[in-house]
Amino acid sequence: MIRDPFGRPLKSLRISVTSRCNLSCVYCHQEGVEKARSEMTPEEIQRIVEVAAGQGVKKVKITGGEPIIRRDIVEIVQGIADVKGIGEVSMTTNATLLADKSQALREAGLRRVNVSLDTLDPRIFREITKGGELDRVIEGIRAAVDAGLSPVKLNMVVMKGINTDRIKEMIGFASENNAILQLIGLMENEYSREFYSEYAQDLERIVRELEEEANEVLVRKFMQNRTRYILDEGEVEVVFPMHNTEFCAHCTRMRITADGRFKPCLMRTDNYVDFLGPMRAGASEEELERLFLEAVSRREPYFKKPLGMGEKADGVKDEGNL
Repeated sequence: MIRDPFGRPLKSLRISVTSRCNLSCVYCHQEGVEKARSEMTPEEIQRIVEVAAGQGVKKVKITGGEPIIRRDIVEIVQGIADVKGIGEVSMTTNATLLADKSQALREAGLRRVNVSLDTLDPRIFREITKGGELDRVIEGIRAAVDAGLSPVKLNMVVMKGINTDRIKEMIGFASENNAILQLIGLMENEYSREFYSEYAQDLERIVRELEEEANEVLVRKFMQNRTRYILDEGEVEVVFPMHNTEFCAHCTRMRITADGRFKPCLMRTDNYVDFLGPMRAGASEEELERLFLEAVSRREPYFKKPLGMGEKADGVKDEGNL
C-alpha cells in the first residue's frame, strides 16, 4: 500500500468523468475544478485506474458533473470493474437519469451509489437545483435499490432556513426506501462563498438532537470520526464540512479531474499533475506510473495539526465505505 509523505495510505480514486451536469445546484463546488474542455475516453480511464491499482488502490468512486450524462457510462464502469485489484466501484449521482441505467450499471460492476437529495419538497428542490424534477430523482433511487445497488446513500446538504426542519421527514423517506441518510455540512468554496455565508448551518445542534433520540451511536474513527445514529425512524450519518483537520488527517483518496489530471487535494488548485497529455502523446506504463507517484508525493494535508500528523495518519484503517 503506497503512502504519501505524511504517512497516509492511498486507497481510493475519485474520478470525475465529466464536468457537465443537467442540474445547477446552488452550492456545487464542481470537485474544486473549472469546467473541463475535454473528457477522457473509457479506455483512458481504465488505463489510469490500472496504474493506480498497481500501487494498491482498491476502490474507485465515479463523480461528475453528473456521470450518467455520459452515454458511455456503462462502458466506463465496466472498464474500471475489470481492472485487477479493484474491489469496489461506486458513483455519486443526482439520480435524474438513474432509473433507466440502474440495472445496466449494476451488471457492469457498479456496487453502490450516493444520491444528492436535499429536500422532498418539489418547489424547494427546483430552487436548489435551478429547475430539477424531484420525481425523477425518487424514481432513480427506487430503481437503484431494486437493481441491487447497496447501500444507496442519500446525501442531504444541510442548509439553514431551507431544509433543517425537514430532516426527520428525510430520515423516514430513506428508511422506507432501504436507503441511508447522510447529513452533510455545507462546504465553503470559491463558487458559493456568498451562499455559504447565508445558509451554513452549525451541525452541532442537530448532532445533539440525534444523540438524544438514538438507540445506538457508532463512531467510524478512521472515517474522519464520522458518526452513525441508529434511530427508530432509520439510520443517519453525519458528515462535517471537509475544511477540518480530521478530514485531512484521514484522507486516503486521490482525485482525478475530468480533463485527465491528478488532483492531490480537493482544496488546492496549484499542485495538479497532468497525465492525459502524456498518455495521448504515447507515454509508457512506466512514465504514467512516475506521474502517479509524483502526484502522491504532492499530497499534503490542507488543514494540518501542529504535531504528530504523520504518526496519527500512519495508522489509518479502512473502516467502511464513504
